[in-house]
Amino acid sequence: MMSHLSWSQTSPSVWKTLSDVEIENRYDASVGYEISYPVFGNRAQALDGRQITVKGYMIPFEAYLKPKYFILSALPIAACFFCGGAGPETVMEVFSQNNLELSSEVVELRGTLELNADNPDRMMYILHNAELIEN
Repeated sequence: MMSHLSWSQTSPSVWKTLSDVEIENRYDASVGYEISYPVFGNRAQALDGRQITVKGYMIPFEAYLKPKYFILSALPIAACFFCGGAGPETVMEVFSQNNLELSSEVVELRGTLELNADNPDRMMYILHNAELIEN
């Protein structure tokens, strides 16, 4: 069994682990079309509910940007899921413990990861109780 410390190592390995996901389309009768859902592999599932440390870029979308809630991307904005065509596994919703100012620099966060397999209105990865790690 791995310790908390081993899960909280560095973000490149975290983002790589989070890429262990496939997308499955399922018909939703309530809307009348197929919706994409993540199917997590064993490596990604092993992080569910665990404390992780992750580095990334805060995405400045007004609809998503609030003092304690924002989107974190593994890639800079020009290459991110929303603007550059990267996959949905490269972004996560972040709920922070404290108000955080928008930064154009890479930030490092620690929090508890939730894998969202069932709610298509949310991102597949959600980081709860996130705190900024000052370098």
